[in-house]
Amino acid sequence: MAKYDSNLHKEIVSLPTMVRYICSDIQKKCETVFTADELKNFDNIVLSGCGDSLCAAYAVKECYEQLLGLHIDTPVCLDLSRHYDVRRFGEKGKTLVILISFSGKVSRVVEAAQRARSNGAITMAVTHDIESPVAAACDKVLHVVPEEFDLHRTPGCRTYVASMTALYQFGIAMGQIIGNYDMAAADGYRQDILDYVTEFEAAMDQMDDELFNVAVSWKPVPYFEFLSSGPEYASAWFGQAKMYEATGDFSRYENFEDWAHVDYILRKMDSGMFLFIDKKNPAFSRAQEVASVLTRQSYRYLVFTDADKSEFADPLKVFTVPTAKHLWLTPLMQAALPCMFAGALAHVKGTTEFCADMIDSLFPFGGAILRNSKIELH
Repeated sequence: MAKYDSNLHKEIVSLPTMVRYICSDIQKKCETVFTADELKNFDNIVLSGCGDSLCAAYAVKECYEQLLGLHIDTPVCLDLSRHYDVRRFGEKGKTLVILISFSGKVSRVVEAAQRARSNGAITMAVTHDIESPVAAACDKVLHVVPEEFDLHRTPGCRTYVASMTALYQFGIAMGQIIGNYDMAAADGYRQDILDYVTEFEAAMDQMDDELFNVAVSWKPVPYFEFLSSGPEYASAWFGQAKMYEATGDFSRYENFEDWAHVDYILRKMDSGMFLFIDKKNPAFSRAQEVASVLTRQSYRYLVFTDADKSEFADPLKVFTVPTAKHLWLTPLMQAALPCMFAGALAHVKGTTEFCADMIDSLFPFGGAILRNSKIELH
């Protein structure tokens, strides 16, 4: 590790310590933010946020479905605040709407919280700032507190993983409290998080070095594509965003099926492609098929997987990664992989961190467009 130094790289290296710190602090909060009767009253859960926060909502969706046995929805925040059919909130007090915003300052998330509350839903903010507008707009607050860290303006790596960690912990606590499993099982799920972090941490140096080498060889690549399915789709989504933020290079994300329906028909494009596929993913065979097409068409690609290299058409394109015990937990540390590549490529290309040269000249109002957007109640 440490072939280069940047604020993003410091964030990546800090992730295991941060996850452990949050886990040591948040269990009690998760168990007490609602009473048992309040939790047992919910029939539906809606998770939403903007940008990486919406991605975090999608990342934990399958966890909540499996552990809670409730209907889980993850609408785009603008839809939730201005288009969502309010009849879907159901009877008053039956739907829990979880609004994710690490900063707590995003206007659209405030708007969504206000609309949900006005239509009978119970709202909970997942945020680092308990005095923030998002926290004030919600009925309850789950306070996310990472360890002290000199956070700079970088692609949101720590904040994304911190939000996911809090959401996983809340889902585990709720499942135990509503009686879906006992405390021993809940503690087992919590240990699964820590075990995954430990296994990933042990492999980080090697993965970081390998992805730096990929970045060197892929320096001339003009754009990037990220493919996956299920919970891991969040990793493809997140990866696309980090490429924009770290290097300013065009990138996109797609699921395996829709890529096979449309994108394969394009004449070969000079892209760099990343596939995220755990061997437990029900879409594993579809990922194999897509990888076979990429091999036949001589695409430049890597497959992030815990499966044996021989499972894919070109074993040399397989990048072995640590595995989580549960598929739904995979996105937690998988998020580090696109950050490693994006950070390395930014260094190799000499890109200003967070594309500050571009943002300062073309986007001078910075986060104001997110914080000061007009709030309306529809």
